[in-house]
Amino acid sequence: MLTSIIQTPRYRLVADQIAERIRAGDFEPGSKMPADKDLVAQLGVSRTTVREAMIALELMGYVVTRFGAGAFVANVVPAAPVDTGLPGYFELVEARYVIEPEIAAAAATQIDAGTIAHLERCVEGMCDPTLSLLQIEAYDRDFHLTIARATGNSVLVTIVDDFWRARTRFPEWTRLSNRRDVEDIARFSRDEHAAIVTALRAGDANGARVAMRDHCVNSGKPMLERWREQEADAGQRPIPLILKEATER
Repeated sequence: MLTSIIQTPRYRLVADQIAERIRAGDFEPGSKMPADKDLVAQLGVSRTTVREAMIALELMGYVVTRFGAGAFVANVVPAAPVDTGLPGYFELVEARYVIEPEIAAAAATQIDAGTIAHLERCVEGMCDPTLSLLQIEAYDRDFHLTIARATGNSVLVTIVDDFWRARTRFPEWTRLSNRRDVEDIARFSRDEHAAIVTALRAGDANGARVAMRDHCVNSGKPMLERWREQEADAGQRPIPLILKEATER
């Protein structure tokens, strides 16, 4: 009997191989992981793939990342292979870049005044300096889900909801969010989210698409900037689509 063929992403193959070596004791608990460039040379993959694999290893409990110091083998590692059930971090970011602009375009032709007013309240909430980062994040999530609901398509709502559920589980996303202060978030939220609302209010599908695309691209910039800080040759390696777009702006 034939069985289905499962296409395993390259980053996951790398993560599984490193995890196996960690379980075998090749990397001591608490020891610093090899530099990305060394893993690239040993494994014959791109640095993007290595970075994606390291994020997956952190999710699986094999490594811990210390800001400014790099990745270290966890003091206690899983005794067996672990499947987080999550996509790769950059897969998630890229999927959002591809899908959410089209959702915004679809919403522009159907959205009503009451929904526009709700989106404006969400933007104000994101810009409120008295709120915690967790509360601001809740307004941000509500903003994007509200646009998806305005399409009248429950599948699109589920997709956006899945984006948010998945990304909040990524340690890399949490670290980036924690490094932003309330003022930075307010500027980012007011300018970019307000541009989306303006296009939606006008019923401008292409304008909404462009505004959402700009927003999604800029959401990926902090990761790119962090890479540039850490790697002297950052501009010489392949980068995911969303980050490539960010560099061209």
